[in-house]
Amino acid sequence: MIIREKITDFLSCAFLSSKVRKLVTGLVQAIVKCNPDETIKYLLPKTYDSIEKIMNTSESNVLLTDHKGDIELNWYLILFSELVRARGDTLLIYKQMIMSIFHQYISIINKNAYEAIANAANHLLKSLSHIYPIDYRLTLENIDESFNNFLPIRAWGQHVDFDKLQVQYHIPNIDEIDFACQFVETFIYSELTLLNEKSLKISNDERLRSVTIIYYISMGCLNMIPRIDSQTVQDLVSSVVSYDSKYPIYHNKPKFRENLRMRLVIDIGKLLDVLVENHSDDVKSIKTALKIYSLSSIYYGISKNNIYKLSTDVQSNKKLFKNKLSDKRQNPRFLSIKRIVLQLKKFETDNSRTLTEIDKQIVLKLSDLSINRYSEIRQKAQFKLFAILNHYHFSFQIIVDRFVELLNKPDETDHDQIKSCLYILLGNNLVFLPTKYSWTMMEKLWPSIALMNYAKKPSTQKLINDIHK
Repeated sequence: MIIREKITDFLSCAFLSSKVRKLVTGLVQAIVKCNPDETIKYLLPKTYDSIEKIMNTSESNVLLTDHKGDIELNWYLILFSELVRARGDTLLIYKQMIMSIFHQYISIINKNAYEAIANAANHLLKSLSHIYPIDYRLTLENIDESFNNFLPIRAWGQHVDFDKLQVQYHIPNIDEIDFACQFVETFIYSELTLLNEKSLKISNDERLRSVTIIYYISMGCLNMIPRIDSQTVQDLVSSVVSYDSKYPIYHNKPKFRENLRMRLVIDIGKLLDVLVENHSDDVKSIKTALKIYSLSSIYYGISKNNIYKLSTDVQSNKKLFKNKLSDKRQNPRFLSIKRIVLQLKKFETDNSRTLTEIDKQIVLKLSDLSINRYSEIRQKAQFKLFAILNHYHFSFQIIVDRFVELLNKPDETDHDQIKSCLYILLGNNLVFLPTKYSWTMMEKLWPSIALMNYAKKPSTQKLINDIHK
């Protein structure tokens, strides 16, 4: 009791140093995961009161529109974003308090503040709607007993039989799903309407704030939203049998007014067209909009990059717990649970792999933006294009003709387009088009590459040489 009070009093203070903030937010994450009920009970009301106090002691309009922001307010919003990582059923009790904070500060213009609010939205939706383990303890023993009966230090490093893990999961109930749906429909549609109606009238900062909020809300909720009903692309020449596994995750189906993925494809697609044509200087907003646009096609709760990080973490921990004398590995309970989580997340990413007409539309738009005259825009578009090409087997076939046409007319084509085309052919560590398994594609692409023996600029010639290698 005394230790808990000291920690909560410590966390209730305002931490102005960025280095101290990182340390403290790590501590908050740990205690929220360990004991969410008690942590939220003592910290969330205090944080709410501190935020309200700041709002009441200053003019709200000035606070929301001040680009410099308030350092103390920023800290409490960061703390709030960490607290809503707690289990969804724990947060339901404080629904009114949580919604009140979002209603007041969702439109704040200071970058640090709205990023904290955006992160809070992402954490809240994941807490409410995701399936995840809720108990990572090293042992199932009652650690609250007297030390005479059980000494917790004796459980450190001990392995647990896989059949006796007794993993407990957070599975969203109907109230949590309803809360998540209400939250999404309350905040994401207002931002989409703002961008649809005033995208050319608002400032770059306001536009960036809006697309950032949409991006983080999408990251938190798209795992609840099914694929867009669309016809499968029929003209792809494949060498393997295509599949499209659709396994329902929720017993309680989320109640959205429409398929939000389709809404994002339409609205964000229009926004990209408007920004590229009229506000190509607003690179940050365009890059964030590109993230949202690609999410609609391939994101179902976790990205492949996050899977890789989780897998790396598990593998590094497995090496630490290997008994080198007997060449055996006995995993502690928390590590075995992490391995289960990794498999669940891999299942989520592999849930849908058949290319549809809507996915084709997204690929074609990204390929057009990948040869844009502005380097930062085309680099981000290429990165997202590679992610989608890697996700959908044989999807590269729908863009080959466009690039072959560019390569065959180098004298009549903009140099930046040719260079961008070569960068796409060169790909990254996951995608390299010239060696994809399609004789039809190779027949079109290889002669065009082979005939490009001459380039006006050394950088272009270097790209051609790299592709030949």
